[in-house]
Amino acid sequence: MKRVTIASQDDIHLLARRLDFHIFRGDKEDRPIKSKLARTLEALGVERGNYKNRENNLIREFRSRISLYEKIAFREDDQIGCCSLMQHYGAPTRLIDFTSSLYVALFFAVEDIEHKKDSVIWCLNEMVIRDHAINRDAVSATDGNEAQQQHEKMRSLANGVLLSRTAGDCSSLLVVHPMMKNERLSRQQGLFIFPRDIDKSVNDILASDFSCPIDEVACNVSAFDKVNAEEFALKIIIPKELRRELLLGLLHKMNLIHEVLFPGIDGFCKSMFYHCSVYS
Repeated sequence: MKRVTIASQDDIHLLARRLDFHIFRGDKEDRPIKSKLARTLEALGVERGNYKNRENNLIREFRSRISLYEKIAFREDDQIGCCSLMQHYGAPTRLIDFTSSLYVALFFAVEDIEHKKDSVIWCLNEMVIRDHAINRDAVSATDGNEAQQQHEKMRSLANGVLLSRTAGDCSSLLVVHPMMKNERLSRQQGLFIFPRDIDKSVNDILASDFSCPIDEVACNVSAFDKVNAEEFALKIIIPKELRRELLLGLLHKMNLIHEVLFPGIDGFCKSMFYHCSVYS
């Protein structure tokens, strides 16, 4: 896997222009990409063989009690829709948040102004993952939109895994676009990475199934001087020294703030720290 370290806002703009086929995940620290469900079960010491049972119990419990809080009804077979809403409210699921916007990923990488370490943006070639899961020759889109057909089939496969109908015949990694998006997901240009096996990190899956080396190779941002259609995985390091400049400068000017990305009073209150900067 290639690794680049940005030195300025210009580097971010260059990468945003060149990584046209990629999806992104920002993290305040450099750690393997795992779902909240996997991290929670690991922390609780649950045996890996019981991960699926625990997931089923969580979904069942959520379905049984969501009507106490929201007027919503899921189809019996719509597990993806259910997990998407669980993810929205902070419940542990196997869905892993990604975005189609490098700038949104940058926001999540640097939003914690108190964090003292370098941040990371993971970049994965969505087209490669899509073609690995659903061969283009296997879809017949009358309107020529093979990508849309692939997305629908991947969503169906992911739903089948959650319903225990699909396993070995499913790709180890899927890109899932929920059929019904909430406002937050829409504003963040959000989508999900769906690992077939809960207990495996995305990094391990990339190494075993996509021949993506675990060892990182440092390269210069200038190497990305053209659209990188074949670049599969890239890790972008955001030096801690740039956090304030990027968060309070670049992203604030682009209106990428909590109040916009998290609609509602919670997002508004999280945005209040900008006023500390402006009026201090």
